[in-house]
Amino acid sequence: MTAPTLRPYQVAQLDAIAAGLAAGTNRLLVKSPTGTGKTVTFAAMLKHPPIVRWLEQFRPADRKMLIVAHRDILLDQAAEKIHAANPHLMVTIEQGERHASPHADVIIASIQTLSAQHFRRLERLLARTQFRIVIVDEAHHAAASTYRAALGCLGFLPTAEEMDGRQNIEAASYEDVVDMEAALKDWDARAPKDRLLVGMTATPNRSDAIGLGCVFQSIAYSYALKDAIADGWLVPIMPWSIETTTSLEEVHLARGDFNQRELADAVNTDRRNDLAVAAWREHAEHMPTLAFTVDVAHAHALALAFADAGYLAVAVSGETPTDVRRRLLKDFQHGKIEVITNCMVLTEGTDLPRAACILHAKPTKSATLYEQMTGRGLRLFPGKDHCVVIDLVDVARRHSLQAAPVLFGLPPSLLAKGQRLEALAEDLDELINKHPGFDVSHALEGQHLTLAQLEAAASTFDIWSIPELGTFGVGRAMNWIKLGPDIYRLRYPWADGIETLQVSRDLLGKWEIVLTLAPSNHGPKRQRTLATGFIFESVAGETAERFVLQDRRSVMKLKDREAPWRARPASTKQLGLLKRLRVPAIPKACTMGQASDLIDLAQARRS
Repeated sequence: MTAPTLRPYQVAQLDAIAAGLAAGTNRLLVKSPTGTGKTVTFAAMLKHPPIVRWLEQFRPADRKMLIVAHRDILLDQAAEKIHAANPHLMVTIEQGERHASPHADVIIASIQTLSAQHFRRLERLLARTQFRIVIVDEAHHAAASTYRAALGCLGFLPTAEEMDGRQNIEAASYEDVVDMEAALKDWDARAPKDRLLVGMTATPNRSDAIGLGCVFQSIAYSYALKDAIADGWLVPIMPWSIETTTSLEEVHLARGDFNQRELADAVNTDRRNDLAVAAWREHAEHMPTLAFTVDVAHAHALALAFADAGYLAVAVSGETPTDVRRRLLKDFQHGKIEVITNCMVLTEGTDLPRAACILHAKPTKSATLYEQMTGRGLRLFPGKDHCVVIDLVDVARRHSLQAAPVLFGLPPSLLAKGQRLEALAEDLDELINKHPGFDVSHALEGQHLTLAQLEAAASTFDIWSIPELGTFGVGRAMNWIKLGPDIYRLRYPWADGIETLQVSRDLLGKWEIVLTLAPSNHGPKRQRTLATGFIFESVAGETAERFVLQDRRSVMKLKDREAPWRARPASTKQLGLLKRLRVPAIPKACTMGQASDLIDLAQARRS
């Protein structure tokens, strides 16, 4: 295997890592879609000039790299790519009966190996080796207890003993992660800065809602899936949503996703499996296909349904012997098998670029898992110009099921009918521009609609109804405006223009507060971030309002939700401004408060 030429975004990722390190941050996250060569990026890290210069300040024996993989199956694949990029280095594996050489430059191990026997395996490695760079592949797992404990041993995170003896600090519960993040504020001031931690993932979101800020300091680089498709590094997606009559209403949740045993009982039925085969026959017949199922029995049942219909289909799972699995995957890649049904063995690290259809027979609430599964079909391959994605959409009014539209930031409840995702996104943008203020997410709440059905709903929507603040509004003293999912704003006159205070969620799942001043003379906007890293939206909202109370006291009466002036009749000046802003739905006997809200809404949308 020869080292591949780096693509522009891979060079940019390495540059961003080096820049973050130079800026004093040494726990960095890189977000890049499945299929864009994350392993190639970190394989090239050891010869990237800025990182090489940083390494050269240490003795040659102290420049070693540790790569932590999520599964044993990924180890040899990573070793091959790293050795191809760095043929002069010794690359060895620590796993099972295999023990890394003490002279190795790069050691690759699974988290299961490192955590074995209460991390004794990792401790033995550390007794003879100083790791300068640690890479966590599939880093969305890094918030889990085993990862954080391992990173504590490696000196990147505080251990339980360093945190007042809170022994459960490594549990991945929401409360304990809060404790970890609080401890990190003190830890960062004293933590070793002579080492680098880089996490690589397709998505930083987790199904249990625990953000990765409990491990990483910042996202060094983010490459969006739709950009990778537009740039030609992944194939376009052609999605089909197939509605079923299967109900998931009685299926309970476990750690943010469905209880797998209950889910399998609900979806592994002859009727639903036959529907999956029929949908595939109509939209992707004979296309090399990977089908994702809930459990082993479901994988075999769906493969049997395909075989009964006359197609070449096999099932693979963790129970399939390794040599048999490799042979089946090789047969698939050579066109001897049309469909592989699998249970959680092809979600990460599998390189089957011939796959041109992804069949989602496994419902999930996890955006991370959904993107991992779908990404298996997006790699480039000769003669392949798109990937068909078939989603079986079950009845789940209480749950938000992931589906292809979510990959482009669209609502997952939007039913796709064979239109490429980029076109679907453009049409939805056109609908929103045509019906400003129409809350797409609210319209889709509890139901699935096509774009045509959404258009019908938008045409009857009162665009000037003030959006509800939901849970963000609880306890708020000021009159915020909701502009979209997880975006809340206050607008008010200040200094020489209009200032906007915005609370929104970032890519790490945390909340930030950003202040923007737009001068009245139409000069350049001035923007600064007031605070970042809030775990709860309520705390971010309280902090934002505290800023107004302390630094913008004159604004308080203007934005107070309970101010007496809000009940007075709208002023002539307000009514005139509403007309200039072309607000048609001015209430009869409009109050000053109603007029103020409508003005804020109209100006926020215009901006």
